[in-house]
Amino acid sequence: MLKRWMSMVVMLGLFMSGCGDSFKSSIPSVSISFSCSLSQSPYWRIYKAPGQFLKVTHDAHNLPVGYAGLIIGQSIFSDGNTYVAFDAACPVEAQRNVSIELLEDKIGQAECPQCHTVYNLNSNGAPIEGEGREYLKHYNVSVTGTTLRVYN
Repeated sequence: MLKRWMSMVVMLGLFMSGCGDSFKSSIPSVSISFSCSLSQSPYWRIYKAPGQFLKVTHDAHNLPVGYAGLIIGQSIFSDGNTYVAFDAACPVEAQRNVSIELLEDKIGQAECPQCHTVYNLNSNGAPIEGEGREYLKHYNVSVTGTTLRVYN
């Protein structure tokens, strides 16, 4: 009976230790609080349009956002109400001056101009080509009416 009880305690300890989010992004943490109106240009392009993404480097006060900018939009798997936001910094390079670029000919994909890793924005920012193995850094997103807010 004691052996069984000890086994349960050990299993519970292992289970509890694995419950936290232990992933540490290679992109440094920066405070972010960005908001925009989805009914205004250029943000209307992503409003209720799954698969569309937009790169933003500065807020309405011309202050930089994110570590190397933001990529905001909706996955093609979205129901039209779920927006996502990624930092535009490439996890391989992890520098402010190396910012991934949206690929116009491949909707929902972005590429690092330095290491040429391609990221699938429709799959949570997963690397799909190149040397990158880490997903793009995610930020929290909320939408109230037509106001989109990105924060951490």
